[in-house]
Amino acid sequence: MKSITITLLAAFMIIAGAAKAVQAPLPILNAEQVAKLDLNGKWSGKRNQYSWDKKSFIESFEYEFELKQDGDKITGTSTIVNANGEYAEMKLEGFIIGNKLHFREYEVKDAKRPEGKVWCYKSGELNFAKDGDNIRLIGATDSYMEVYNYPCSGGYTDLVKVDNTNNLNQVVVIDNSNTADVKDPAIDISVYPNPFIDNATISYNLVDDSKVKVEVYDISGKQVSALFEGSQKAGSYTLNFDGKGAASQSGIFVVKMTVNGALFSKQLVQIH
Repeated sequence: MKSITITLLAAFMIIAGAAKAVQAPLPILNAEQVAKLDLNGKWSGKRNQYSWDKKSFIESFEYEFELKQDGDKITGTSTIVNANGEYAEMKLEGFIIGNKLHFREYEVKDAKRPEGKVWCYKSGELNFAKDGDNIRLIGATDSYMEVYNYPCSGGYTDLVKVDNTNNLNQVVVIDNSNTADVKDPAIDISVYPNPFIDNATISYNLVDDSKVKVEVYDISGKQVSALFEGSQKAGSYTLNFDGKGAASQSGIFVVKMTVNGALFSKQLVQIH
């Protein structure tokens, strides 16, 4: 009996170890690597919807992007399908800052849904990850009602580029040790409140004396506000963003922060 118990325990440890290996985080590409990628074409995968407390997933959807790239600007469509065959095809737009894709869905082109049901627009920032010879778009992204930008429960997006032929040479030479963390510990941009109505406070911390530039763009990539440019000592800082003076039909903005040449970003949403 002891021998069987030890054998079973060893088998369990091997299985658990294998599961842990499978679940290891994918290496996130840095800005230089992302700049060399061809993002055009179809990305296919899943969209998992959070519960309202964001502690679990309550539904899984088939999810696809069809993207067209023009420099750092992105346009295209998304398609989401639930287990009952209900779906929505939506227009999307966005742009690349550093190693992130900031995007939003903004118009339903076609949909099948029960009377009174609303398809929430997905919006947020996605990271590019290396998965063998594949490139994935991954990340927790928020969602909002079709009107007023009131928040839905949000979810997690995981898409893989269907035809990655144009990126194979680039993917092969990517050194995983030279990839970026999902969240750079040196620059953590926070926005409060988010979503906001008129004004939002942008906060960040510098661990070293730095040359800093802080701008706000709308989701189409147009600059709407230049908040700061100059040198700052190590420490904590706050800046005010006046949404009333930065007209945007979408209500979706992105803080773009340049620190000693490195790019960081954070998305913020205005309720209107």
